[in-house]
Amino acid sequence: LALQNQINPHFLYNTLEGIRGEALAAGLDSVAQMTEALATFFRYTISNMEHFVTVEDELNNIENYFIIQQFRFGDRLSLQFLYDKADWPKIKRCRMPKLTLQPIAENSIIHGIERKLGKGTLKIKLELTEKRLIITVADDGIGIEPSMLQRLNEQLNQQSMDYIKPDSEKRGGIAIVNVNNRLKLLFGEEYGIQIYSTQNVGTDVEITLPHIEREGL
Repeated sequence: LALQNQINPHFLYNTLEGIRGEALAAGLDSVAQMTEALATFFRYTISNMEHFVTVEDELNNIENYFIIQQFRFGDRLSLQFLYDKADWPKIKRCRMPKLTLQPIAENSIIHGIERKLGKGTLKIKLELTEKRLIITVADDGIGIEPSMLQRLNEQLNQQSMDYIKPDSEKRGGIAIVNVNNRLKLLFGEEYGIQIYSTQNVGTDVEITLPHIEREGL
């Protein structure tokens, strides 16, 4: 809300649209595409401040964020969505807190894939049970050293705001702990995030949410 109060969204969108128009006129299609992706990303992030969105909305935002990242990484980075096709009609209607996935995907790319040699893949797996929606954000990056992994999971297992430390700030731990605290406050201690990682193999961030399809939250 503080960010929204400081930025006039219409000014931002109009400016980006102007840049996009100039890029198209100059034949710079890649610049136009990136500008459009950035405008869409900002629109999702700072407008329509309802707390809950559909899984489909969140995944669309991840795809758009991925387009932006691809301009930086090129074919070094790929994205996959994994789910049971029979469950997809229900999965895409499930509701979840807005901007749950993007901070975790960003951590996976920057702290996992970017620091490895060669290509990397970000996989988002969605599983639905009668009572739960489980989303796993997995990367095949450098992994997390055991002591850091233990500290992160200890922080995730307790609902606390005392987590801003220099070492976690450098490693991107704040975003994950922040999202986890939000989930526990909204849904209860049985929900939230757990991290599994093996160095030089990759990291899985497992997000457990309640299975909610109704609107009006």
